[in-house]
Amino acid sequence: MRVLDALEGGRPRISIEVVPPARGGDLDSIKAAVEAVMPWEPAFVSVTDHAGGRAWVDGAGGPRLVALRTRPGTLGTAVALREAFRVATVPHLVALGMDRLAVEDLLIDLHHAGFHDVFAVRGDDRGEAQNQAEAGGAGGGEGRHKDATELVRHIADLNAGRYTPPAGGKPTSFVVGVAGYPEKHFAAPNLESDLDRLEEKVSAGASFIVTQMVFDAAPYRDFVAALRGRGITVPVIPGIKPLLRSSSLSLIPRTFFVTIPQGLVRALGEARTPAEERAAGLAWAEGLARDLLDAGAPCLHWFTMGRGETMRGLLEGLFGKA
Repeated sequence: MRVLDALEGGRPRISIEVVPPARGGDLDSIKAAVEAVMPWEPAFVSVTDHAGGRAWVDGAGGPRLVALRTRPGTLGTAVALREAFRVATVPHLVALGMDRLAVEDLLIDLHHAGFHDVFAVRGDDRGEAQNQAEAGGAGGGEGRHKDATELVRHIADLNAGRYTPPAGGKPTSFVVGVAGYPEKHFAAPNLESDLDRLEEKVSAGASFIVTQMVFDAAPYRDFVAALRGRGITVPVIPGIKPLLRSSSLSLIPRTFFVTIPQGLVRALGEARTPAEERAAGLAWAEGLARDLLDAGAPCLHWFTMGRGETMRGLLEGLFGKA
């Protein structure tokens, strides 16, 4: 099953996003999180990638900070989940932090491994810029993609059988998803220019959009209306992240540049125990999910962070026991 096929069934669907284990970790908790939602037949599972990163390592001269992927294993995680659960699995590809040939090699591996859907993102350039500076290089230079649009175009080239160096080959058949930002990307000067960038990604070959997390249905509804007004008709899947602790009220906006509605702020702030915070956050997430489905969302994309039992409870509340 491919992502677009799964979205054509005419019934509410869900998808989840998982993060590969830390370097040296195992897949047990990730598999448990996916297994918890399988009774509701997720349309797909996406597996993130973060090309940049830094870590302290021991050396002859003592500890030193080096550029290091702290969570490798996107391809291996995607293969393992697909084989374990027979679910459409969508590995992420990051534009920053890899040169074009490395990206193309990874795409060839994905093609040979039987993947048909990928998710193309620009990536976080804050850590990447520091890594490049310490390595004496320049991020986004010649031989590297500077943004997700270039990455989508590269994938479209392979779909047309155009490989590097210019040479013909067997066409791939990737369907590409990209990120959308109902409240705009933090680096965009305004929402209109951010919509311009998203329109470029769709024109380059993107076939579906998954949004940054939203905590109210109105920004999603307005975002879809703006895209439809531009003639962009691809599916737009809203992202949802349950907030279960009041401490997240400052952390999430600072990290992801999103707005948390006052109703959720009040509900978490009035909770007196962790159990009450959790109940308030779950109630808000369930209500938001219903509102998003009412707004026409073809699928609900959950940022689970490995909370399988939390997702099971939410889905039972939304759709009943499977």
